[in-house]
Amino acid sequence: MYTNRLFYLLMVVFLIVTACAPQPSIGTASATSLPPNSSPSSVPTLEITEQATDSPPVLPNPFAGEKAWIAYQTSRDGSEGVWLIHPDGTEDHKLNTGWSGPTLGPAWSPDGTKLIFETRGGDTEPLYEYDLATETSRQLFVCEDPCLGDGGPAYSPDGSKVVFGRALLPFVHNDILGEEVPSDCGLWIGDVATGEVTQITSNTNPPCDPHEASPRWSPDSSKIAYFRERYDNSGVTDAIFVIDADGGEEQQLTDWELVAGYPDWSADGEWIVFATYPLWTFNFDPVVSNLYRMHPDGSEIEQLTFYETPDIRANQPRYTPDGNWIIFTAVTPSSRSLWAIPAEGGEPMVIAQGGIYTHGTWQP
Repeated sequence: MYTNRLFYLLMVVFLIVTACAPQPSIGTASATSLPPNSSPSSVPTLEITEQATDSPPVLPNPFAGEKAWIAYQTSRDGSEGVWLIHPDGTEDHKLNTGWSGPTLGPAWSPDGTKLIFETRGGDTEPLYEYDLATETSRQLFVCEDPCLGDGGPAYSPDGSKVVFGRALLPFVHNDILGEEVPSDCGLWIGDVATGEVTQITSNTNPPCDPHEASPRWSPDSSKIAYFRERYDNSGVTDAIFVIDADGGEEQQLTDWELVAGYPDWSADGEWIVFATYPLWTFNFDPVVSNLYRMHPDGSEIEQLTFYETPDIRANQPRYTPDGNWIIFTAVTPSSRSLWAIPAEGGEPMVIAQGGIYTHGTWQP
């Protein structure tokens, strides 16, 4: 009833990746060292080399024996689904959520016992919560007319609420995009216990432009960071914002010229990590993407990776629960891999390489 094109405009997904990227081989990945993070002061422009793509040397694995799970999104079996893998690359397997269609964008509950995910393929496309202990799923919030679908969920630090994006009917024409879009694409907060939902942002004039994506709570639950995609006559760009969790005043943290997206908070609340040229907007574009961090007021922006060509792009960063590492999606022209980098920058490690591994998030 509704098209995937609509939700590409609304939510952080890789619906077109499955049609364009090769299928990965099934097997256990091992953590390895990667091509160096080239920087202007130390290493020349990064090029894809045999070492980068085939057989990098194996180093001691900092995640060896780690039994937490990393949830991620892939298209390994021909449709988008949520899978789990240990940080050392072992026990890679699909999560049986019970949903017959695609499942996307996983996010952990604070206690690590549940996952929330997006759904595709229904008359509407609501959020579901999966319980690892019982291996059962339930719909979290009612999504009925005018609700079209929900996406990009994240639990609050105490697990009592979920922030997410919601598209609303009717479809209306967006003159800048030249196509029909939902009439509103705002951020909402839902109460997990009661199912009550409240809208905190709205985008109606023009419809769904700009709109918000990838919301994340601050550790003290007072604020929500997200990025906003904006179209105009010169093209499309992105910037990071924060808003009070009660829907109060918002603050822009990055200039539009930086083209920043996918913010995530460090566990101590001192930093927000983000990526430039986010895949949401620039999926297969030949652009350079790197990881940065900044303080929550937008000050002291520090670059963490220094890739200089589109051959390897760093994207979709997420802090590990202890704050010591950042998991991210390493993008090449033919694959999406899971890598990790020390939180203050340094040499990355492979968690899962080749094929399609995106939206990685470490179990608390």
